[in-house]
Amino acid sequence: MGNVLKIIVLVIHIIVSTGLIISVLLHSGKGGGISGVLGGASTSVFSGSYVVEKNLDRITIVLGSIFAVTTLLLVWIMNPS
Repeated sequence: MGNVLKIIVLVIHIIVSTGLIISVLLHSGKGGGISGVLGGASTSVFSGSYVVEKNLDRITIVLGSIFAVTTLLLVWIMNPS
């Protein structure tokens, strides 16, 4: 049972970390990021790019939280004592 739990948490951790990397790379930097690609260089409240950036922020926060939880779970599971 312990090995199955390790594998499940590890698979979730790998999927979440990949998603976190992708979501961070999609964020706008000085060059505009995904907002520059989808809605032009400006991110006004009325353009679709603002909504995309806001949702991307939420996704990144959720993935970061899951990443932290799975990291702590892996440390707890792998600790031999």
